[in-house]
Amino acid sequence: MSILNSIFDGLLGYERLMLICGFILFVFALAAITVMIVQRRDFKMAMGLIVFAIVLMGFPGIQAVKFSQDTVELDRIRAQPNAPTDPEQQQQSAQTLSSLEERSAGNPQLQAQVADGYRAIGELDKGYQLAQSVLQQKPSAQVQATLVPVLTAKLNQVQAGALVVPQPASSPGSSSSTSGAAPTSPAATATGAPAGAGRVAAAPAAAAPAAPPPTDAPTSAGTVATAPASAAASASAPTQSNKQREIAEIAKQLQGTGAPLPAASHAALAKAYVVLGQPQQAQANVDAALRLNPNIKINAAVLRAARMGGTPRPTER
Repeated sequence: MSILNSIFDGLLGYERLMLICGFILFVFALAAITVMIVQRRDFKMAMGLIVFAIVLMGFPGIQAVKFSQDTVELDRIRAQPNAPTDPEQQQQSAQTLSSLEERSAGNPQLQAQVADGYRAIGELDKGYQLAQSVLQQKPSAQVQATLVPVLTAKLNQVQAGALVVPQPASSPGSSSSTSGAAPTSPAATATGAPAGAGRVAAAPAAAAPAAPPPTDAPTSAGTVATAPASAAASASAPTQSNKQREIAEIAKQLQGTGAPLPAASHAALAKAYVVLGQPQQAQANVDAALRLNPNIKINAAVLRAARMGGTPRPTER
């Protein structure tokens, strides 16, 4: 069975049919020629059948040779450190990968290699889409290990555009309310009283009625500044939530491969878990990355957030 798979590897359905029919016709023509020679009859017609059988088997053979050359080119594409900058070379590589993808049906290992090839030429979305279809087939551990660079690159791409929102810090007012003291009122803060004044500053503010603002006075600066900020925060919340769900899904796929992850993958997972608010998982991946490669560069904000259990500021991404 493995011999048949190696013969038909990379051939389309009609090419396999041509190869089988050509082989059967070739064997039949040889048998007919043998009989005609024994009977001393003219076997020119049988020779025509042999020529036709060779043509039927020749076309799939040519495609098999081309497929073999494309697999060698695929290895070269995957080995290159950076995506090609020459448009002509990138187009040629894309055509090679497209041809291999068309012939990779039923071959998860080849599909995983093609997905990694798309990553190598910079077409990460195509590579990740193909990787997802491969993972749905529950492939072997070897196939999943081939997909690790694709998933790592996709995770880094999504995180690069993710808006990392810091966790709200606890305010002095909230701590005073926890201990039993009344929180500082906005009026007390506006009059310049210190935040620690708490109950003392609140009493005069409550006793004195607030004077109505002049008719020509502008609206409070704090109100003007707060409204756009609140609107922007509420508008970005769905986007941030969708981004976090996508990051969580890719991180789950990457860790679900079961293959030993390289240091770069652990570094990407560390940032993902920081974004998702899981500092313990982030610190575990930071430790794993540094253990595999002590010289790996990890964002300082990610290191700080993983150790302190916070999240990096947007400017520290």
